[in-house]
Amino acid sequence: MNARTGSIKAPQASRGLPAGQRLLIAATAATVLVAFVPGAQLLLYPLRLFVTLVHEGGHAVMTLLTGGAVRAIAIDPSGSGVTYSVGGVPFVVLMAGYLGTLAVGALSLQIGRRPGAGRGALLLMGVVAGLVTLLWVRNPFGFAVGLGAAGTLLAAARVLRGPAADFACSFLAVQLCLNAVLDLRGLLWLTTQTHAANDAVFMSQLYGMPPWFWAGMWAATGMLVLAAALRSYWRGCR
Repeated sequence: MNARTGSIKAPQASRGLPAGQRLLIAATAATVLVAFVPGAQLLLYPLRLFVTLVHEGGHAVMTLLTGGAVRAIAIDPSGSGVTYSVGGVPFVVLMAGYLGTLAVGALSLQIGRRPGAGRGALLLMGVVAGLVTLLWVRNPFGFAVGLGAAGTLLAAARVLRGPAADFACSFLAVQLCLNAVLDLRGLLWLTTQTHAANDAVFMSQLYGMPPWFWAGMWAATGMLVLAAALRSYWRGCR
């Protein structure tokens, strides 16, 4: 019997990471690099205010969903914010700021992971920022911040195309997730080193347990949400 000769075709090697994975790596690298740029805090200041808008919007939306009413949102030039509301279920309203910001970032990652979906995610974020501002933000500085964020996002959704829009979406999503995690770390420090009023302190006053317990629980939950979102994003890009 004559043996058949010829080359054996090996499985095709990977040609590199999928576009979505490369995009996430690029957005994360850009986030890290910007932090080392002189004057980075000034460059990231508008993003810090946008994160605060999302944080306070999380409180407001959850207040409505649990039967309460939102009176107003105020955003301070320092980057802090406050939501004035009545009613609702404090247990979920108080945690909705930090975890809500992380959830928005994770959702933006999921929406923007498919090539060409970045414009839709930017449009959605712009519309939501505009609605939160028009419905609830009442101080002049905060109103200007909200309209500026909404206008910038809507303009980006209109002007940017393809990879540029996808990158902008991924960059914003990473910023939201990263700032939420850093804010939770800061909250945990505050609850152990100071007596400053914050969401964890209010939770402690209402439901017992020391403030650090609530801050730690939110931080652990946030890390789990972030890990699950990144895993889903990474696997979904294959």
